[in-house]
Amino acid sequence: MVQKRTGRVLALALAALLALSMFGLSGCAADDGGDGGEGNGATGEVETIKIGVQTALTGPLPDYGLAAKNGVELALEDFGTFEMNGITYEVELVVLDDKAEPTEAAVVAQTMVDEGVVGVIGSLTTGATLSAIPIYYENRIPQISGSVTGPKANETGADTFFRTCWNDAIQGEALGVWAMELGAKKVVLMDDNGAYAVGLADVAEDTLKAGGVETLRQNCQSGDKDFSAQVANIKEFGPDAIIFTGYHPEAGLMRKQMVEAGLGDVIFMGGDGIRSEELVAQTGGNANAEGIYATFGGFPEEQQPGYAAFAAKYKEKYGEEVGPYAQNNYDAFGALIAAIKAAGSTDTEEIIAALQTLSYEGVTGTFGFATESDGAVAKGDIVVEGLTPSNVPRYVLKDGAWVSAQ
Repeated sequence: MVQKRTGRVLALALAALLALSMFGLSGCAADDGGDGGEGNGATGEVETIKIGVQTALTGPLPDYGLAAKNGVELALEDFGTFEMNGITYEVELVVLDDKAEPTEAAVVAQTMVDEGVVGVIGSLTTGATLSAIPIYYENRIPQISGSVTGPKANETGADTFFRTCWNDAIQGEALGVWAMELGAKKVVLMDDNGAYAVGLADVAEDTLKAGGVETLRQNCQSGDKDFSAQVANIKEFGPDAIIFTGYHPEAGLMRKQMVEAGLGDVIFMGGDGIRSEELVAQTGGNANAEGIYATFGGFPEEQQPGYAAFAAKYKEKYGEEVGPYAQNNYDAFGALIAAIKAAGSTDTEEIIAALQTLSYEGVTGTFGFATESDGAVAKGDIVVEGLTPSNVPRYVLKDGAWVSAQ
């Protein structure tokens, strides 16, 4: 009995000493990592956090959506594990497909909330983003898009939305100026009734009218196959150029039917929504696609300081050239991680605040985000030196490939 009692006392004493020792170690770890940045005294504790990728892997724009996903996956390799406050954080991606459909986008956004993500990269399109913004705003989750250029995304007043591409207030002006430089005196502007296309066309039309150009507005719907009515109206108007501000599936068919109607000599232009390699086949082949012009919502690749290295890594991993806005989505993920580290917290409110004061050096350049609207730059827009219509890149289709038209 005495031996058993003595053994129990010793065991309890050892347990108490062990508990005190563990308490002391955990207290030291908290003190060492309490600077809010990357901790140098890791405790061995590992925590997983979730970051959402809301994109379009099916629907009309899977090429754009896959490029966005690829860009984030590359960023995950580079930034997805980090130390903060003595804890090692590992990022788990939650990739969801909203099909570039506004109704589906709202469902995806709510799913992201339910998954407990600390931030979201996406959506891909302006229309989908407009459906997602209120949900992320209500739940105070930061959302950074690498491809949404539509001005309407900034008009909601939400402080949770940011973008690493350029606002179409800049790209639209650039399109209008380019058409005038090409000698156009009469221009048709055609949108697909979507938020992105309408916003881009509005700015381009205002620019053209200010330059004394006669304009005609036409529209279609996403998914349309027959453009005979629009082609008839365009033929009657007799334009020098048509600016199609929607996406490449409709743009390709529109161009094909224009050529078949004898309008192949009319200049055909568009924004970033048509600058896809798939456009060539959609027009009916190289002969119909040759000479199509497009702008894009960011600096030309040769002006992006980290692009060459990024492009090499992208091709090595995916076996193809960089897809549209892949590098902007890579930078969106990198900026989000940088904001988490700057905040020293995974609390989403603190991350939002950190994004508003962030200066980030990425593939596309060094940038921050606007905290208020000022001219063409709106709240949440990327702020980068040299962001003007004159710096919007220009591309032309030659022999089935997009090449610089600068």
